[in-house]
Amino acid sequence: MDVNEKCDVYSFGVLALEILFGEHPGEFIPLLLFTSNAMDSTLDIPSLMVKLDQRLPYLTNISKEIALIIKIANVCLTESPSSRPTMQQVVNYFSV
Repeated sequence: MDVNEKCDVYSFGVLALEILFGEHPGEFIPLLLFTSNAMDSTLDIPSLMVKLDQRLPYLTNISKEIALIIKIANVCLTESPSSRPTMQQVVNYFSV
């Protein structure tokens, strides 16, 4: 195991989902790992949106942004560290 920037990217993905779901996303990570890790992948976003932390205000008004965060987190959770984006690439995903 090699500790490098790609570990931080994975941690970012976990943290992003933890904020959205209001708990550690342990049950969701295996589901995400078995999907395509491309940003344009067809994740089952509606079923994930149902699991969002209801304490977050205005969730319905920002559903596109939430879906983007889930997709970015999915890319960060790619099983192979060499296939994960860099943090610079993650930042670029947000600015699209």
